Amino acid sequence: MLGQRYELVEQLGQGGMGTVHRAVDHRLRRTVAVKTLSAELARQPEFLSRFQREARAAAALNHPGVATVHDVGEDTADGSTEPYLVMEYVEGRTLSRVLDAGPLPPAQAVDLTCQVLDALDHSHRHAIVHRDIKPANVMLTGNGTAKVVDFGIAKALSEVATRLTGTGVAVGTPAYLAPEQINGAETDHRTDLYAVACLLHELLTGRPPYTGDSPFSVMHQHLAADPVPPSRLRPALPPALDTVILRALHKDRDGRYPSAAAMRTALTEAVAPAPEPVPAAERVPAAVPAVVPTPTALDPRAGAPAGPAPSHDPAPSGGPAAAPEPAPRPRRRWLAGGVVFRPTAEGAVALLGCVLSLVISRSQVIEVGQFSRVALLAAVAGAVLLLWSARLACAVVWGPVAEAVAVWSELARGYLGWDTHYVVIALLLAVVAALCLAAGYRDERAGGFALVAFWFTALTAVWFFLDDLRKIGVFYVLLLAVTLAIGTQVLKSRTRSAA
Repeated sequence: MLGQRYELVEQLGQGGMGTVHRAVDHRLRRTVAVKTLSAELARQPEFLSRFQREARAAAALNHPGVATVHDVGEDTADGSTEPYLVMEYVEGRTLSRVLDAGPLPPAQAVDLTCQVLDALDHSHRHAIVHRDIKPANVMLTGNGTAKVVDFGIAKALSEVATRLTGTGVAVGTPAYLAPEQINGAETDHRTDLYAVACLLHELLTGRPPYTGDSPFSVMHQHLAADPVPPSRLRPALPPALDTVILRALHKDRDGRYPSAAAMRTALTEAVAPAPEPVPAAERVPAAVPAVVPTPTALDPRAGAPAGPAPSHDPAPSGGPAAAPEPAPRPRRRWLAGGVVFRPTAEGAVALLGCVLSLVISRSQVIEVGQFSRVALLAAVAGAVLLLWSARLACAVVWGPVAEAVAVWSELARGYLGWDTHYVVIALLLAVVAALCLAAGYRDERAGGFALVAFWFTALTAVWFFLDDLRKIGVFYVLLLAVTLAIGTQVLKSRTRSAA
């Protein structure tokens, strides 16, 4: 009995990271799947803390293609610690078992791969990368639905392995490792797309794109060899499938599809039936658009002015002399590019935000494909805007910084639930954020400080209340709206002062 709650009934499988059992949750009276981790991992305190954090993050995923994470904990019996993960029990077989009978029909292989891509698109939007997509981690239910399991475990294991060895240790199954995983380089959501391409290749041909006598041989091929197109191993496959798989297997992440949704669209189009040609006798001629004459300056139908041209003759002699029109007051030209170097504390805070946004754009704090680019764009735009308005620069650059901090905050509904105390705290933070935004909008001298406070309080509240929604998309909208609002206010202020 694990945790005095979960009774292990039957062993379902065993791997390098642990053993999976069918179990009974005596508290909620339901059947669950429990994965107990190996003793080697249990002796690493770094892994335990990282494992619990990643499991809590994976628990926020709510998608029919993702096996739900119910609980995470440790069982201390006989003086030893045994960490475990409780997941939704999925009745069915892993795709590795399904492949024992040979490759799948192309239509079924593509359908299952599209389901996996749908699940990954959901997880990527929640800043969670799987890192270990393979047939053994995809379950096929009785009604033909695919479910992806083991979210978060590979990341926890890879980070601990890196700390222990001091180098990037490749964690996962060699046949499905992306080149950046083998090299110990940075990984992102496109790493999962490489593994999905390996998975689809095996579903279609019965073997992954690279095979060898040893894991090192397979990993070397991932780094240096060109993959064999599936149609060479199964000539009946359409060439369009080769194109999709080979692009997703590109050695460089930038050469792959930008997102799981994009790869799914390409895969669907690759197997879509070509439209049948229409016989010539049944073709309908295209209608010739009627030419609508439009009056122009050279067209006499454009018409003449309705009244006589205004007269500019001088006043007749003998009459009173017309008062001369006052000369127009010379207006000072306001140049948006006018730069005045005036060191201020607000400018220093904006410059610090530029540096932090740049650092975040080069890290893997939030592993969503567009976030790094948004952070880099914010850093560059903030550096340019700093020459014009430190307040506007603060509004731009501190957004990605506060978002990166909020992602790793423990104040999240996925961790704490709807506890009244935390709900009140989040509501108060939202109120403070509104007040800070109003102060930053109105204060033309030191509004940048209020905008920095706005970002941290607002995004912390957002990450609490919208824990199960697409928080990254909400952040993008909020960043754009705040930038436009503050930019418009600064523009109006500068225009008034130049008048």
